[in-house]
Amino acid sequence: MKLVYDHQDEMILFGMNQIKKSLDARGQFFVEQYNGKGLVLTPERGIVVQKLRVQKGETPGEEQAFRLSRQGELIRIEGADSRGLMYGCLEYAERLARGAELADGEEMYRKPALRLRGIKFNLPYAPFDSGDPFVLNEGTCMDIGFWKAYIDMLALNRYNCLSLWSEHPYDRMVVSPKFRDANPYSDSEINQNIRFFREMFRYAANRGIDIYLFTWNIRITPEVAKGLGLPEAVGDFGNMYDNLIHRVGYPLNRFRGASELIRDYIREMVLQLLLTYPELKGLGTSASEWMDGNGYEREKWIVETYVEAIKQSGRDIPFIHRTNMQNAGKEIKEMVQSQFDSDQFYISWKYSNAHCYSHQEPQFERLWGAWEGIDLEKTNILYTVRNDDVFTHRWGDPEYVRAYVKGMIKPHVKGFYWGADGYLWGSDFQHVEHGHKTWKYDFERHIFQFQLWGRLSYDPEISDDVWVHLLKSHYGPVHAPLFLEGLRSASSVIPAVNRLFWIDYDFQWHAESCLSEVSGFKTILDFVNAVPMPGVGVMSIAEYAQAEREDNAESLFEEYRETPADIVKLLQEAADQTERVAIKLSNELGELCCSHAACTLHDLFAYVEMSRYYACKFKASLELNRFKLNEHTGHKAEAVTLLEQAAAHWEKLGHYWSLHNKPYFMARVKRTFGYPYYLEDVRADIELARRFEK
Repeated sequence: MKLVYDHQDEMILFGMNQIKKSLDARGQFFVEQYNGKGLVLTPERGIVVQKLRVQKGETPGEEQAFRLSRQGELIRIEGADSRGLMYGCLEYAERLARGAELADGEEMYRKPALRLRGIKFNLPYAPFDSGDPFVLNEGTCMDIGFWKAYIDMLALNRYNCLSLWSEHPYDRMVVSPKFRDANPYSDSEINQNIRFFREMFRYAANRGIDIYLFTWNIRITPEVAKGLGLPEAVGDFGNMYDNLIHRVGYPLNRFRGASELIRDYIREMVLQLLLTYPELKGLGTSASEWMDGNGYEREKWIVETYVEAIKQSGRDIPFIHRTNMQNAGKEIKEMVQSQFDSDQFYISWKYSNAHCYSHQEPQFERLWGAWEGIDLEKTNILYTVRNDDVFTHRWGDPEYVRAYVKGMIKPHVKGFYWGADGYLWGSDFQHVEHGHKTWKYDFERHIFQFQLWGRLSYDPEISDDVWVHLLKSHYGPVHAPLFLEGLRSASSVIPAVNRLFWIDYDFQWHAESCLSEVSGFKTILDFVNAVPMPGVGVMSIAEYAQAEREDNAESLFEEYRETPADIVKLLQEAADQTERVAIKLSNELGELCCSHAACTLHDLFAYVEMSRYYACKFKASLELNRFKLNEHTGHKAEAVTLLEQAAAHWEKLGHYWSLHNKPYFMARVKRTFGYPYYLEDVRADIELARRFEK
């Protein structure tokens, strides 16, 4: 067969290379002919990849969309732009690989459900918080080999945005003669860094991945502060409420925002970024964290730094304004949004706060009045989708992600980027370096999670056949369906826990570990007073206990979508189903129990124990709430028994974790992750229940 395509278009070339791999795997011979190289005749048998020709006055096709059709032995892949053609090639390559060829005369058309499908990637350089995920990935993130592998993975899974986040990326990425003393790197180091980032950005552009850079506004480093002739403490990366009153006469954040020198420096750095990296698609920041003053003062600072630098650069680029921790819709609209064309200004919102694994349709926009003062008919919204819950065990529930994506599809929503504040999927530093580990990078270990968010946000109607096909590379054709079944049931555990025990932010609550920076291990006393996820119809444990005492208890329960009894039942059923699958896999795999299969099997058994642990703890907290109401000591005795069972499940959870993982220091929670280290805290719950008083 003949392959006809534009080999000078890097995106099309990437897609065609996947088709050629699939043809090679089938032992199918092909020859290639490039568009623009002599007379190109449409073959009778082959694959033709071409952009749709648009006549003058006609409306061009939709961006990122493709049409795939078959007439006899000829396959046509058509689209309005290079991204669409690349996605069409990827679709056909996958159909070849899984034996799902188009029938003669069949045609399919696909367009993205969400225009922007991105990743939130917190860089380990001046990160928002410190911990092993960042410290142990500093070298990884200056290795172009990592980025090429990561970007290829994003492109294969239909992502088109990589947002890079850092509190202060400037000194590593750019230099200005005006502020040379503020850059601690030598000329050779700066030049090497610039070459590195240029190569990375170009590689991303050739895969249809737009790079956005996000910062936390006025933060500078101690080295930069010193180079600017300021006290090093001005660049202190400590508590955002630290002050310098004894040094400069102002609270620290007020000083940073009022300093003309810092303002001039940030404006110059943003300008140099835009001039140095033409592939940099856009910029994002907030006017909240680390900033002082009222809405007008904060937005004025944004205009005088970021907006002014964009104007000086002469570039027409998107600007993303984050709105967390502030309510300045009027000022944003009048002072910042008015500076941009409507298609170049975005507002970003934390859609599920820090917990995307909770409920598929979070209601915080409505509950918190997110768009007060914002005209949604004239404003583009991007969601920040935060996974700050699952960093160790694999996660993969297609139905959950599908429903979540469909919930985000609204006229004013242009897309999303998902990721973590407290984690970085770079080198796999958690897994022991022996045994069944056959991969290098953490995203390879968690590839199914990446596949789900990327693929379903392009096409939410993908069938299970595709997931089984993708999982075959790790688990083989026989066992891939079972692993999908096991991952699906196991992945319901964390969302169920979060719905019944809700705390907004990641530093306050990490469900996978039961830890918090604020209070350490979350005890049974915390669970007795648990607050459910707001706005999604979950009844609290205390409300449930109170309702039981009412004559119309059943009607009270029916007012909610989920009660604590429903959550506990879900956890118990998830544990039973996951255990059934895991045992079946253990019995069947034999010598095939290696690499990802062995690793995932440990994860599944761990989820079984995690689910039963939380089920017992929730039931115990309900018993103690009943005791608070009627003081029957039998409730306390039952709570003690349940917590003894919970401790046994936690011990088993630690066993499965320790079979292939090692501890690490968490960034946001600021504690060492590892279940055995908290067994005494788990056992202490038993005594807390014994001593519990009304």
